[in-house]
Amino acid sequence: MVANNLKMSGFRSCFLLFLGLLVATAAFAQPTHIQVQGVVQDARTGEKLAFVNIVANDGETGTTTNLDGQFVLRHNRSIQTVRFSYVGYTTQFATPDSSSTLQVFLQPAAARLAEVIVRSGENPAHRIIRLANRHREQHKPENLAAYSYRTYNKFILTAVGSADAAAIRAKPELSRQDSAYLKMGKLLEEQHLFLSESITEFAFLKPNQQKETILATQVSGLEQPSFGIVAAEAREFSVYDDMPVFFGKRYLSPLSTGSTRKYNFLLEETSVIGSDTIYIISYRPENGKNFDGLTGILYINSKGWAVQNVIAESATDDDKRGMKLQQQFEQVNGHWFPKELDVEITIPQVQMRGHQPYGHLRTYITDVQLNPPLRRRDFDLIALSQAPEAHRQPLRFWQQFRTDSLNRVEQRTYQQLDSTGKADNLDKKIQVIEYLSARQIPIGKISLDLNRFLRISDFEGLRLGLGAHTNNRFSERLIVGGYWGYGFGDKEHKYGADASLLLHKPSELKLAAELFEDVLEPGGRRLPFMPRSSFNSLRPALLTHLDYTTHRSASLSGRLLRYLQVQAMLRQEERRPTLAVEIPESPVRYQVAEAVLGLRYAYGEQLVQLFNQTRPVPNAFPVLRAQYSRGLQGFLDGEYDYHKVDARLSASFRHRTTGETSVTLMGGLIKGALPLLAMYNGYGSFNSSYKVYAGEGFETMAPYEFFSDRYTSLFLQQDIGKRLLRTRFFQPNLVLLTNIGFGDMKERQFAEQEQYFNTMSRGFYESGLLLNDIIASPFSGVGIGFFYRYGPYALEKASDNFRIKLTTSLFF
Repeated sequence: MVANNLKMSGFRSCFLLFLGLLVATAAFAQPTHIQVQGVVQDARTGEKLAFVNIVANDGETGTTTNLDGQFVLRHNRSIQTVRFSYVGYTTQFATPDSSSTLQVFLQPAAARLAEVIVRSGENPAHRIIRLANRHREQHKPENLAAYSYRTYNKFILTAVGSADAAAIRAKPELSRQDSAYLKMGKLLEEQHLFLSESITEFAFLKPNQQKETILATQVSGLEQPSFGIVAAEAREFSVYDDMPVFFGKRYLSPLSTGSTRKYNFLLEETSVIGSDTIYIISYRPENGKNFDGLTGILYINSKGWAVQNVIAESATDDDKRGMKLQQQFEQVNGHWFPKELDVEITIPQVQMRGHQPYGHLRTYITDVQLNPPLRRRDFDLIALSQAPEAHRQPLRFWQQFRTDSLNRVEQRTYQQLDSTGKADNLDKKIQVIEYLSARQIPIGKISLDLNRFLRISDFEGLRLGLGAHTNNRFSERLIVGGYWGYGFGDKEHKYGADASLLLHKPSELKLAAELFEDVLEPGGRRLPFMPRSSFNSLRPALLTHLDYTTHRSASLSGRLLRYLQVQAMLRQEERRPTLAVEIPESPVRYQVAEAVLGLRYAYGEQLVQLFNQTRPVPNAFPVLRAQYSRGLQGFLDGEYDYHKVDARLSASFRHRTTGETSVTLMGGLIKGALPLLAMYNGYGSFNSSYKVYAGEGFETMAPYEFFSDRYTSLFLQQDIGKRLLRTRFFQPNLVLLTNIGFGDMKERQFAEQEQYFNTMSRGFYESGLLLNDIIASPFSGVGIGFFYRYGPYALEKASDNFRIKLTTSLFF
């Protein structure tokens, strides 16, 4: 018994000794530095550096800095050394101290001379680029079944000085320009020029359903902003796409198929971190390659050959705006997903008292959910909207979701601009700007229509007028308005009135009525839901003859299906053609009554609701418009019985080599009796008095040179951009176009008038070359176009087939 007790006692002693040694060993095995954190900056400028490559203990673990230059390095053993490397900077080593916090300043390396490298074998970067290209489909977020996340966005507009302030202060006497420079610099030390924040929720459901709601918005100087900053452009840019959109312009991606033949890739560094390898590759277009390319740095992780970080900016010399984009990705449930986005925008041509303005947009993506249980009915046509309470969110809401806290300068920006905005009634001024963008000027419960003030055309000459409609202050459902105008060229008054009632907002069901005494195009095309003529189409102003028209109509329109809009209309018109005097046997007055059913189908279309307006978002799918009209003889004084069918299909396609292709296919058919001038005209836009590109119709055809009761027309444009013609001083945007039209007149009732018109039965052909933006600014451009008419309807004199026109472009 004693022996057993001794044995048990000895066992306990051995066990306790073993346990003590185990605990002690574990204690001694604990790392002295489990976590190291800090910030990395440029030693000269103090700028915080994003995507600095950080490796601990010769590759045992590692990370990169975020967009604020900050990093957190975690390891399961002692961190003895940390290496910091960044393209364009000297590599630096650091040893963590007891505080486990590092503040690192990297010295810029000496500028590298332009490299001419002759390699005996393959460029080692090419293998990495091809692997990333091969795996890119699996990393595109749009290939996920569904996902959602929250964003915090901050946009700052400020400026940086271009001169040495200390040297200016040392001058014995300051000029007015010097004083203005110093005053601006002092202001910018205390506050920014503009500041805005927003918090949004985003959801996506394959294949193309998306919805973003602005939950909170704050804009310096405004109490009730009707908009919020969103990073749509920065989010939608994907280096995995062949031709990603980079702030309104498409560029060839460095990861596109065949990019190794167009880009110069340089493997700057290879970092082994645990079982993964990060390849840091710089890229820029090859010398002598003429294409719209990017320049920057790719961080490619061997885990899935995914892009972990990307820096991109335009490599073309002709860009009038400086834009730099940085994206950082992280793994979420095994899928690489965007984490932080950063955009810097400058317009070098703009200066403010010697300071260069620039915008800075930062986006943080949090609460990422992959494959959440989203359903199709969770989405509607509105892709972007603002919650009604977005501008009234309390401080605790911002503190909960604001990823990046406000510093002293940002807080002062809100304080100063909010007080200034209140004193200057900035909210009301912004509301006026919103109405102006919708071509309206609000005055109480009515808004003046800007498009009625002034109009210039060949037929009317200078037309002055006035128009007004009720606005949302009067009613959000009922709109009533009217207009009056006078043409100094034709010396005639025009006037009209209209009203509409929104019956059901979700389906956009609307009842409308209209009457006017005005002018319309003889033989023109009227299709439903067509936007009003804009700066992109000057054809209406070039028409030489118009019909004086008394019009009355009532219509019911709405959205029948998700992408289908439908309109039913009953209209009655009295036409008084001015062209009748040039074509004998044409009635000087005729009455038409018709029932009209029209539709517009735009698959995949989505809308945005911002600035108190709803606008469509352009997409890659064709848009179809179709209409059937039935002439009602004997009803509402209608004199003609006929059937009329019209259709128009518009689409755009993009190829990474040849650029953007735009196609418009139109056609129409009339069966029954109608006057000649009610048939289809040829859709010409040539007017010998004006040498401007109309942007719509046949550029070498006179408006009423052809008439048909059936026709089809094809308008084809190929926007090549600067791919074929780019020199140091001459960099126009090159556009090729070809227009083809066929028409016929099966109704033989116009035999006595055939000598006054053609029918396009043998085909009308023209081609052209546009050299757009020969003279360009960040907002507009002027160029020249050359057009040639050929085929069966070519004019007898060869020089008459050749036309030269001025082209204009607007970039907003």
